[in-house]
Amino acid sequence: MSLQIEERVKLSDKVYESLSSKISTGEWPEGTRIPTEAELALMHSVSRPVIREALFRLRSEGIIGSKRGSGSSVLASAATPVNSSYKPIENVADLIHAFEFRLSVECDAAAVAAMRAEHEQINIIKGAHDAFNGIVNDENFGDLDLNFHVAIAKATGNQMFETTLTMLHSQIIFGMRLTGEFRSASEGSRVDVVRREHQPIVDAIGAREPKAAFQAMRQHLRASRLRILGFEVAGDWQRP
Repeated sequence: MSLQIEERVKLSDKVYESLSSKISTGEWPEGTRIPTEAELALMHSVSRPVIREALFRLRSEGIIGSKRGSGSSVLASAATPVNSSYKPIENVADLIHAFEFRLSVECDAAAVAAMRAEHEQINIIKGAHDAFNGIVNDENFGDLDLNFHVAIAKATGNQMFETTLTMLHSQIIFGMRLTGEFRSASEGSRVDVVRREHQPIVDAIGAREPKAAFQAMRQHLRASRLRILGFEVAGDWQRP
């Protein structure tokens, strides 16, 4: 599984560099409609999941945008990351480090949100959770999932939580994509799995139970990591 992930990362990096070059050199100016996933996969001789990784990275950096039914188009003429100072994920070690950092930041954010969230912010979190009841495809799944986590960060009342998650946008989206690709079929659909793991977080925040919110977020992130890697990671920090 680890070699499979690393191969996917390397291939998606090559596609990303190729597409970025077309945009930065002006071959694809602003407003250009990007070829479909199937067309790009044929052009680069790779699978569609590899193409999706490269497109998600471009979207997270604000270089391209997408609208349902109209595909993706170029938004910016230069590959300048937006609100990001963390290096992209390049290998399995990077994935492990990203989850280790998220376990530290997001578990605390969930606990703080349970203590401080205003009624309206709790409703926003519930709304982000309920959004998974609609039509969820490969293009909007990552954004919907990230919206849920960002809503929790905002509910802390501490802008640094929100800023940190925003800076981790591409790393988080990348992990969410792999979670979907490598999930166990016995768990049910990707949406079912995420909704099932998000629900205890929503319930704990709504009930103003910080310890329960902390544990629910921790269980969710660890489960996501296990689905991606296929093995548990030793040495997780566990608070007394």
